[in-house]
This record gives sequence, C-alpha cells and structure tokens, in this order.
Amino acid sequence: MLDNLYLDKLKMRITESDYDRFYVSLRDKLTDLNIQLSKLQEAEDNYYITAKYILDLSTRAYDLFKSSEVEEKRQLIKLILSNLRLSGKNLVFNAAKPFDLILDCADRQV
Repeated sequence: MLDNLYLDKLKMRITESDYDRFYVSLRDKLTDLNIQLSKLQEAEDNYYITAKYILDLSTRAYDLFKSSEVEEKRQLIKLILSNLRLSGKNLVFNAAKPFDLILDCADRQV
C-alpha cells in the first residue's frame, strides 16, 4: 500500500498533504500490527514454557512430594488437587486444571 501511495504521489494523483496523511496512517497501522504480532509471539512462547513446566511437574510430582517439607507438600497438593474430602477411608479429589487433562490422558492409556 505504501508503494501504491508513493506512485500516486509521483503521478500527482494525490496532493502532498493527502500523501502525508495517508503515509502517517499506514505507518501507524504497520506499527500497531507489529506490536500485535510481537504480543502473539510472546504469548505463544509463554504457552510452550508453561506447558513444559506443567508436564515436568506432572512427571516429577511423586518424587517432589516425597522429598518435600510439610509446607511444600501443602503447596503441591493445593496446586494439583481441588475439592479434597474423605469418603469413609478413601480420599476423594478432583484434579485442578490443567492436571485434570493429564490424568484423563493417563487413564485412557491404561
């Protein structure tokens, strides 16, 4: 669009002031698009980092829990599980998101 705008200016299809106005408008739009693209790239990078962290935590949860102090164990339980309750002698719980998806996948493979 900037090329066409420049050609229109050279061929005197638009005035100098119109060219300046359109040029600034197009440059602003380009800047906005670059900012949006940067934010999307950052969000995508953060998604993969978070997914890696969650999968790593899931695979090491037992060992982490076993070797942790009481307060760290509470934090792990609070992070991974929700709605803890006793049903007779059984502990009943729901897995917090996204760990619920990991448990569902693990159950399907068994």
